[in-house]
Parts: sequence; structure tokens; C-alpha cells
Amino acid sequence: MQSNNENTINKLATDPTLSIQEKNWELMSVLGLKWSETKELSEEDKSFLLEKVEKIKVQMSQQAAYESNR
Repeated sequence: MQSNNENTINKLATDPTLSIQEKNWELMSVLGLKWSETKELSEEDKSFLLEKVEKIKVQMSQQAAYESNR
């Protein structure tokens, strides 16, 4: 059985069930924004950036798979 933390890790950054803190963490950890900057974003900007986070995570995953198959 997965813990609540493991379930959160496997969610997409754009998942509507993520808490505000979880969304902010995605923006911080992937885009390098400061916590204070994530809190100042409009919902429209946050949604846009979270979509970009997902694209970056896919690229990172593809790059890791490529590197491991070399």
C-alpha cells in the first residue's frame, strides 16, 4: 500500500487535487522559483507554469532513459 506522500509524488503537477503547497513545491523544485514568488503568482500564471513543469519533467525522464540506455 502506498503512503499519502508516495501518491503525491506520482501525481502530475497539473493535477487539480494537489494542494497549493504541493503546486508551489513543483514550481520551486523544477523551475527554481522562490517560495515567495510562487505565492505571488495569479492562478492563470500558476496554471501556465505548472503545464510547463510537466513538459520539463517529461523531457527529464526521457533524457534519463536515454542516458541509462547508452
